[in-house]
Amino acid sequence: MKAISIYAVLAIGLIATYVKLSLPRLLPYGTSQINHDRPVFSDIDKSIKTMGSNNKNNNLVKIYERVKEGSEPLLIGPETIVFDDESNMYAFAHGNVLKLTNFSEKHDHLSETIILADVHIVATSPGCPLGGKFVPGTKILYFADVLLGLCRLDLSQPIPKIELIASKVQLEDGTSSQILYADDVDISKSGMVYFSDATNIPPDRDGTALDVVYGYKMDLMRGIRTGRLLRYDPSTDKVDILAENIWFANGIAVDKEEKFVMVSESSMARILKYHLTGPKKGQIEVMIDKLPGFVDGADCSSSSKRLCYSPIPSSILPIVKLLNGLPASWEAWIKTLLMMLPKSLTPKPTQYGGVIEIVPGDDSSPSHISRLFQDPNGDHINMITGVTELDGKLYLGTLTNNYVGVLDLEL
Repeated sequence: MKAISIYAVLAIGLIATYVKLSLPRLLPYGTSQINHDRPVFSDIDKSIKTMGSNNKNNNLVKIYERVKEGSEPLLIGPETIVFDDESNMYAFAHGNVLKLTNFSEKHDHLSETIILADVHIVATSPGCPLGGKFVPGTKILYFADVLLGLCRLDLSQPIPKIELIASKVQLEDGTSSQILYADDVDISKSGMVYFSDATNIPPDRDGTALDVVYGYKMDLMRGIRTGRLLRYDPSTDKVDILAENIWFANGIAVDKEEKFVMVSESSMARILKYHLTGPKKGQIEVMIDKLPGFVDGADCSSSSKRLCYSPIPSSILPIVKLLNGLPASWEAWIKTLLMMLPKSLTPKPTQYGGVIEIVPGDDSSPSHISRLFQDPNGDHINMITGVTELDGKLYLGTLTNNYVGVLDLEL
């Protein structure tokens, strides 16, 4: 018995040593943290079917690439759509900045209403551009590259070259902090460039491509709020931190009057408002919460209606709902185990498509959702990651599909 006890102790010691040595590999971003401030979700009303090609409004059109014989398609997973002042359309897809031209007339094809367009590469980044905006009145495009940081591209040049503007930000103590997950950009009329650094977990490599979703999953499981809202001033070439401790700072948008910056806080299923003016200047507060899914991009209309928009790429995963109902310590323990799973076994997004329309409110009235555009089962469109408003239409980016969705707000 004594010998058995000695062998048991040795076995336990070897197992403990192996686990300790393996933890940096199994948990490169640390363990999940006990989190008492957890998101509150609303349930999906599947009777709301207000977005699609054959719903009662028939308000969804899809722009597909006109692929020439012998050519490889380029419009694969267009994350975000952007427009210059002349309404030329661009898309970010798989490391490329694409331009869409020569649009066909709208026509029906099978169960869809479609438009065809030519697509060509304007520039290719060694990283992966996710979101961007043009400087008003120019051909200068700022974009957030998840690997590089804040970048700039002058499309007025014969051969545009990508400039790296900011890959780190200086902290108050004089040290520098790396921008590890640049996510989205918006630009005010005064020329200030606002952008998000979603998390301090960098994107994962999947062969030669970057897997931006896996980094989000790890951030969601870990539960540490490292997202930041940043501002770049072209006149001083300086970057400063406006807000931090955001649980995955995703899409951002500046309102028409430059009173606030809207921030999609993905893992809390809510929208934040950072005040640029007024008595709350420099403060951040909840704008909209208790959403039915994880929010992604953001945009505010430049029209007189002063509306803002955010897409919901996925409804709340069943595993997240289950863990959210457990004691915080149990949730953290189970999430730590989930973080050690192979990538192929991590939870997958649900089939869902949604966009919320927000009235941002003011000092006398609260913000509220005015409309929910929804395809509850993702039958017509799903995994909507970007939204851009132009002339009464929403142009929808989608990370997993090969088209640009166009939602008519007037139908």
